[in-house]
Amino acid sequence: MVMTRREATRAATVQEIKDAALALMRAQGTVDVKLSDVAREMRMSAPGLYRYFDGREALLTALIVDSLTALAERVEAARDAVPADDPGGRFLAVCRTYRAWATEDREGFTLVFGPAIAGLDRLHQAPTPEGAPPPDKAAILRALEALRSLTRDADERGVRCPLPITALPTAMAETLCGDKGDDAATELAMIYCWASLHGFITLEVNGNLSWHEPALLEPMFLGLVRVQARLLGLPDPAAGWPEGTPTP
Repeated sequence: MVMTRREATRAATVQEIKDAALALMRAQGTVDVKLSDVAREMRMSAPGLYRYFDGREALLTALIVDSLTALAERVEAARDAVPADDPGGRFLAVCRTYRAWATEDREGFTLVFGPAIAGLDRLHQAPTPEGAPPPDKAAILRALEALRSLTRDADERGVRCPLPITALPTAMAETLCGDKGDDAATELAMIYCWASLHGFITLEVNGNLSWHEPALLEPMFLGLVRVQARLLGLPDPAAGWPEGTPTP
């Protein structure tokens, strides 16, 4: 659909406001920016920004949706660039891309996964009036689906190994059964996998691994990915693990 001149001008201004907010975040070293500061960078009055965003929370939420959408697009593209019959290779590609996104877009990563920002409910729980999840929640579910889809693909091809998780308490098993048919053990393994990968990346983004030589971080991360692939029962990548990857 072609935008009118007025719509195009408005869209350009909205993008300029978001760019100004991100530049302030980088300069100030925090994602908790004030709307008045953004207005000053835009040479606008603070009330003038309300023509484009319904307050600071709306601006920050828009930035979160942008970051999550960029993450979803990147991990989907990385997954789909690897043949479908290589779920191990797809898993490796998705994990590497998630890490690359986080380290290249630290403001976006911090907006989405960092400490709570005062006055901002970042991932809304209530559905929209149409019944669909709000854009921020929909975007993160889309990003996670790029990871979740790999175990189902491996199951369909009969190449997934038995999981090391063999027994769960009844209440946990009933709670964790996925809405797309994922079994409870796979769902729990996915939670462990997400927590482990996200934990490493968070430590790296926040500089908590800086006492290690930078060249060591890549093989450290690949070793963790290899451990998580085993946890999920995924086969090794068709091309093998990159040279230098630790062996679990």
